[in-house]
Amino acid sequence: MVKRKKKHEEHMDESWLIPYADMLTLLLALFVILFAISQVDQDKFDEIRRTLETVFVGGAGVMEKDIGIVDDSITEMIDEAEPSDYAKEDRQLHQYKVLLDYYFKEKGIDGFVSNVVTEQGLLITIQDVALFESGRAELHPEAKDVLKDLADILTELENPIQIAGHTDNVPINTRQFPSNWELSFHRAINVMYFMLNNDKLEADRFSIVAYGEYRPRETNETAEGRALNRRVELLIQRIHTP
Repeated sequence: MVKRKKKHEEHMDESWLIPYADMLTLLLALFVILFAISQVDQDKFDEIRRTLETVFVGGAGVMEKDIGIVDDSITEMIDEAEPSDYAKEDRQLHQYKVLLDYYFKEKGIDGFVSNVVTEQGLLITIQDVALFESGRAELHPEAKDVLKDLADILTELENPIQIAGHTDNVPINTRQFPSNWELSFHRAINVMYFMLNNDKLEADRFSIVAYGEYRPRETNETAEGRALNRRVELLIQRIHTP
C-alpha cells in the first residue's frame, strides 16, 4: 500500500513581527520620555535616561544579536527631552520663593513682605514700614539685618536684580525730597547700596527704578491701600525665555 505524502504544513509569514516589535519599543520609549518631561525630579529623569540607554541602545536586540532595537536617535530624543534652561530656572525661582517665605516668617515680618514668581522673575515686595521711618530713606537697624540675610541668600543666584521704589500719592516737599520721585529713588538706591556691602554680589547685576506714586498696587483712597503702595520691590529677573 502506497502511503500518501503528507502535505507540508503551511507556515505563517512572521516577517511582520520584527517591525511590530520595533514599533512597540518606540512607543514605549515615547511614553517614558513624555513621562520624564512632565516631572521636575532631575534625579528621576537621569535614572530613566540611563535605563533607556542600557535597554534600547546597549542591550541585546530582537533583530540581531548585540544590536539594539533603537539606534542612536533614541539617545538624541532623550537629550532633547531634558528640561529646558527656562524650566530649570523656573524651578529654582520657585525653590527660592519657598525659602524666602520661610525666612520672612521666621523673622516675624511675613505680614509686610510678599514673594511671588511672575513671568518676569521672582518678585520680592517689602512694605516701607519694614525698612524706613515715615518720609525718610535711611534704613533702620532691623531692616539692615533683613537685607544682610537677603543679600547672603541671593549670592547663590546669577540673575540680574532690579530694585524699584514706590510711594503713595501723599505729596512730599522737603529739601531732600522735593517730590515722591526723589523719595522712591533714594529708598531704592539705599537698599541697593546696603546689599552691595556683600562682596559676593556684583554691582553689574543691579539696576534701579523709581516710580514715585505712579505704580500703585492698591487704591490710595484708604490708609490700608496707601500702606501697601509704599514699598520697595526686588525683582530677581529671569535670564532664560520659554
